[in-house]
Amino acid sequence: MIYDHRFRVRYAETDQMGVAHHAVYLVWFEMARVEWIRALGFPWGDIEATGYAQAVHQTHLNYRRPARFDQLLVMRVALVEMRGPRMRFGYRLHDAADFDQHSAKSETLSFGSIELVWVTRDGRPTRLPTDHPASLMFASIPAHPDWDA
Repeated sequence: MIYDHRFRVRYAETDQMGVAHHAVYLVWFEMARVEWIRALGFPWGDIEATGYAQAVHQTHLNYRRPARFDQLLVMRVALVEMRGPRMRFGYRLHDAADFDQHSAKSETLSFGSIELVWVTRDGRPTRLPTDHPASLMFASIPAHPDWDA
């Protein structure tokens, strides 16, 4: 399953030339992942209320073309892998107009991945219990190993 999240580049996310600052791409990755999980019926706050959270273990980000102020974008997110307490998500950023016209053949502005580790409230790595509703939901999502950056 691949989730598409649409959003617009905000003025505060750009430099004087109207180009999106490199740091906001990771924020956009997080935004798309959280909205995807919400769309699956699990608001992130509800998951954290059960005593579990995710800490970033590793990130990869590749830039191909800049995103610009007020540009409508599509951030695509897919589950790459789940093993033990770790989950890796892959991301592809596209111009929305190009994506709508060419779909799978649209040019990728940037791509990357984030590996997260489940942690307890005190920050210790842990596995999400197999009977946890979010664990069951994630286990039902097909992985896309080809989306690893």
